[in-house]
Amino acid sequence: MLKKIVILLVVVAAFSACKKEVSKLVDQDKIWTYYELFYDQNTDKTYATATFHFSTEIGTKLELSDPSTVMVDGAEMNWNSDEAHYESEFSGLKASATFNWVDTDGKAFENDIEIRDIDYPAVLDDTLLHSDSVNFFSWAGMAPLDSGETANLRLIGPGETDDRDFFIDTVGATVIKIDSLKLLQVDSGLVILLLDKLYRPELQEETSKGGLLVGKYRPRNKEIFLD
Repeated sequence: MLKKIVILLVVVAAFSACKKEVSKLVDQDKIWTYYELFYDQNTDKTYATATFHFSTEIGTKLELSDPSTVMVDGAEMNWNSDEAHYESEFSGLKASATFNWVDTDGKAFENDIEIRDIDYPAVLDDTLLHSDSVNFFSWAGMAPLDSGETANLRLIGPGETDDRDFFIDTVGATVIKIDSLKLLQVDSGLVILLLDKLYRPELQEETSKGGLLVGKYRPRNKEIFLD
């Protein structure tokens, strides 16, 4: 049995490796792009990433071929071979950035993104109850969501399979509904809360395959007790 598991892991690893290609092998207009600017208050750093796929979001990841380049605010981004994406890192909050990608045909694409903040309320209950039929979470100030915005609350529970996400993306929303049935699947105990606000405007310049442009803000994680 162990031998079969080892063989399976090798096959999976080999398949994953095959899912990376170089961009010169594909039609440049068939490249799907993903740009993200993410501020994490837990590390007080902003992370910029750019990922290129063939055709769709789940298509083969691409490493750019010379002379193709991708830059953020004029600085060339670094290739991360393990994650198969390009990345840059900044100290503190970088509230906005411009991504510039030039494909192998010399065509340039420029996209601007901003980060919109969110925070926990000044007074946060220290206990969440399974017994409540409905739980609601409201963020600081309760500023209603605007077009293209999503508020996401992740609960990281004590068990290995306890992580659950609750989100709202309705324009004008001010609270996240925590589904009681979903919450019942999480064991009682100390849980970590991760709160994110995502802003996803339309790409300003894109190939025929399109892509995503994301600004993401995460305040410092909180801990509460789930009973």
